[in-house]
Amino acid sequence: MSGRVGSITTDVIPDGLVFNLDAANRASYPKTGTTVADTVNSLTGTINGANFSNDNDINAFDFDGSDDYIDFGDSDNLSFGNSSTDSPFSISTWWNMDSYQSFRGVQKFANSDINGEYRLNTINSGVLKFSLFDNDMNKQIGIKISGDLSAYEDTWIYIAATYDGSSSSNGLKLYLNGSILSTSSDNAGSYTAMHNSSHPFKLGRLTSGYANGQIANTHIYNRALSASEVLHNYNALAGRFGL
Repeated sequence: MSGRVGSITTDVIPDGLVFNLDAANRASYPKTGTTVADTVNSLTGTINGANFSNDNDINAFDFDGSDDYIDFGDSDNLSFGNSSTDSPFSISTWWNMDSYQSFRGVQKFANSDINGEYRLNTINSGVLKFSLFDNDMNKQIGIKISGDLSAYEDTWIYIAATYDGSSSSNGLKLYLNGSILSTSSDNAGSYTAMHNSSHPFKLGRLTSGYANGQIANTHIYNRALSASEVLHNYNALAGRFGL
């Protein structure tokens, strides 16, 4: 079902929602300062360089592509593996990419090495990828789209990724603006499960790479959303972004 949970002021589905960051929600960000808040589990984050933007009356965090990011530190609520088995989860987020290449959207990853849990972003070529890691990049399961996101540069888009917890890339799905994308597997090494590590959850940064553009909100669920639920969440916010 959909509705309002605590300071969730939009009609996104609340079932299984464990993280809600929304630049348009004053409980998430009061338009000033360097502290942001998840309104579900009260996880706080620190803005490093990113600015608050209200272009065209759309509230968002603006990243410059060189050193801006938001760091929420570590939280068990945002880990979905115990090194032996994985649990289902979903990520959904609204982006406006000034550069579609290397847009480092959402990840739980170490700041300076290859150790991590998961990431949802574009790579250098602009291809959208969703990847999970058995502690490091040498052991991973993932999926990627066949083309790039160049057609979506400088426009608001809704990206969603779901995982059924099966420890297989067959259990991963990607969506764009509520529609499922055709993907291929992108695996490496021998993957068992993600680890519940101390790596920070970040928006806008993957090690030395940074997002160039805006992120308006991000939701994390502790279950795999269905295709109809992804579409519901897209429709719940599309009007805000002129779609």
